[in-house]
Amino acid sequence: MDIDDTYIGDIATRLHIEKPTAFTKGKATVQHIQKLDDAGNEAKLERRYGDNGFTDGRTMRKLGSIPSVFLGKPEYKDIIDGDQKAMAKAAKRFFTDHPEFRTCNNNF
Repeated sequence: MDIDDTYIGDIATRLHIEKPTAFTKGKATVQHIQKLDDAGNEAKLERRYGDNGFTDGRTMRKLGSIPSVFLGKPEYKDIIDGDQKAMAKAAKRFFTDHPEFRTCNNNF
């Protein structure tokens, strides 16, 4: 059985530890890294060849794809918060700021 592990190399989490000195306090930071080319190219193809994000029966509409590295940013934290109104507002803000991940036009 062949395992495709190319996706594993596209996501990484780094832990940076700064040791304390006589003049500064030490600190630890976490950095999340994700390759965004694939998500952008997929959204671009869906925009080009899709039906403005609608499914065949027009029962659902895909606005786009949100890469997981953006979910940790404070301005988009409401996307995974659970409140539907806040989630919709944060998703609109994300797709306005990052139109390269949108699969439909502006009227969402």
